[in-house]
Amino acid sequence: MSIKTFIIQFSFAITFLFFSFFALKNAEAGTPDVLKCQKDCGTVDVNNEFSFQARLMKESKRAGCNVTFIEDDIILTAAHCFDIKVKCCDSEKAKKKSRTWKKYKKELYVVDGKNFPDKKIIVAKVLDISARFKKGVRNNDLLIAHVDRNCEKCKGNEIVIKPIPIANSLPPLNTKALHIVAPENSKQGKGRIYIDHLLNSKIIGVKKTPNSIQVIIHDGKNNPPMLFGASGSPVIFKECGNYVVHGLHGNGIGEGKIMHEYLKLLQTQKKWIQSEIYKWTGRTYMIDSCSETGRRSFMPDQKFDVLQNECS
Repeated sequence: MSIKTFIIQFSFAITFLFFSFFALKNAEAGTPDVLKCQKDCGTVDVNNEFSFQARLMKESKRAGCNVTFIEDDIILTAAHCFDIKVKCCDSEKAKKKSRTWKKYKKELYVVDGKNFPDKKIIVAKVLDISARFKKGVRNNDLLIAHVDRNCEKCKGNEIVIKPIPIANSLPPLNTKALHIVAPENSKQGKGRIYIDHLLNSKIIGVKKTPNSIQVIIHDGKNNPPMLFGASGSPVIFKECGNYVVHGLHGNGIGEGKIMHEYLKLLQTQKKWIQSEIYKWTGRTYMIDSCSETGRRSFMPDQKFDVLQNECS
C-alpha cells in the first residue's frame, strides 16, 4: 500500500469515527433531528418579571430541570426529572421509585433562575414530593414538591420570588402565550428567558383520559424551534389580566424537522395539586388570578372551573 493510499484511507476512517461519535452522542441523548434553538433562544427577563421560574440542583453542582413556584413553598416540574419511570399516583410510590429522591433527598435544592447557570444561588430545599406519571408522551408526567425557603443554605428574602397561579380555565384556540425557561447553558440565554408561543392546536383529553395535553408544534414559524433541556418549564398566558400557568414542557415526538411537544396541562390537575398542598401545609386555598383576595379555596366541596383528571 502506498503512503498516499494509506493517508486517504486513514482520513476516511477518522472522518467516519468522528461523525459516528456525534451521531451516537445524539442518539444517547435522545435528541431527534428537528429544528433546534442553540443560541439566543429568547428575551432575557431583565426586570425579574417571571421570578417564579427556577432550576433544581442536586447536591452542590449537579443541575436539574426547570421548576415553577405556584406558592411560596410549592413547586411543580416534570416527574421524569426525578427519574421516575414507572406508574405513580401518590407521594409514597413516587419517593420509592424516584432514583433522584433516593440518591439526593438530603441535598436537593432549588436555585434562582435569573442568574442560572453562571451562578447557582440556592433559594429553597426540597422537603417532600408527590407525582403522577405513566409512560408515554400523552400520559401523566407531573411532580409537585413541598420546599423550605428558609433552609440553612438558602438566601432567604435576598432573592424575591413571586409565585404564579395555575389557570382556572382552558384558553381558546390561538391564544398567545409565553414559554418561561432558565436554559441549561448561557449560549441559549443568559439567565431566565421568555419565548413567544402560540397555542394553535386542540386540547386533548379533558373528559376521557387521566391527563390533558396540548401539542406545541415547533415549526420555526408559528412557534420557535425546539429548545432542548427545558423539561418542567411552563407555558403561561393571561387570565383576568394576570399571568397564569397553563402547562409544563416535557416530552414529544419529532416528525421530520418539526417537533410536536406534548404540554402537560395543569387546570385539570388542580384537585390533586390542592390535596397535596393541604396534606403538607393544612392550607385549603391556592393563589388565584381572578379572585379579589388573590386566593381561592377549593376545599372541601368547592367546584373547579373545568373537569378534573384522576390518576389511573
